[in-house]
Amino acid sequence: MNSPVIWRTLFDGDSKHGWMHSGIGVLSDGRIVFEAPGGAALIFLDPVTKSHIRVEVGVAVSHGIAVGSDDTIWICDPGAQAPGQVVQINLDGKIVRTIKQPIRSADEQDKWRPTSIALAPNGDIWIGDGYGLSLVHVVRANGVIQTFDGSSSGIKFDCPHGVAIDTRESVTRIAVADRSNKRVLYFKEDGSFIRSVADPIMTSPSSLAVRGSDLLVTDLFGAILAINQDDHVRAIVPTSNVNTREGWPNKLSGTDSVAPDVLEGKLNSPHGITVSSKGEVYFTEWYLGGRAVTIS
Repeated sequence: MNSPVIWRTLFDGDSKHGWMHSGIGVLSDGRIVFEAPGGAALIFLDPVTKSHIRVEVGVAVSHGIAVGSDDTIWICDPGAQAPGQVVQINLDGKIVRTIKQPIRSADEQDKWRPTSIALAPNGDIWIGDGYGLSLVHVVRANGVIQTFDGSSSGIKFDCPHGVAIDTRESVTRIAVADRSNKRVLYFKEDGSFIRSVADPIMTSPSSLAVRGSDLLVTDLFGAILAINQDDHVRAIVPTSNVNTREGWPNKLSGTDSVAPDVLEGKLNSPHGITVSSKGEVYFTEWYLGGRAVTIS
């Protein structure tokens, strides 16, 4: 993907409905799915026509989204005032499975704030508890649950906000966006640490998706990055340092927080990201109303 980037906004949310704090996924028919502003519902959108429907779901925030091979949708809901949850829903919005918080000790109870989910080819389900206890869990295909705190890398996770299945090499790896530590880490499927990647332009890695030989990274402070197989980090859409704006990711009107003035081709607060089977890149932005965008 080379400059200039072709940019197309697919959905502009209405700020009166509240925040969009969303992941994003692609269905087998090419539609994209992401959170409706305000939560509690999903938007199913045709990226060609921009036509969309809204489907109510029993979650507060569709923060992390992964689409299964059967077109069921996995959602990581960190909760708002409600407890966090991980659920699997069908296309009608009905919950068909729930993954409960993996608890190692009593003091971890009710600290479940999952932010990201990834589905491995072998049936394992990887979950980042970015807003809770800064842990990564894997629910094995056989039901066994393992938990990792990142300490095998030399330092514990601090907001493992995003997880992704990295299939760029012959052996599948697990990639983790460790946001507050400003790094992306790679692990083997058994949880063994491989290495980490950091770069001065990577300031707030949030969500991850594989496109060809690149691992794409949303950098919340206003950039989309790519990490190649040699661990070189480059900007696909460079930062404009918008996070220095008063009231960011929104703007202030007097003392009130209102939706920012966003522009085509300029990032405000990129959050979720996904890539279609055709290599099309889709991402969401986090602010009042929010938006969904495709770039190529």
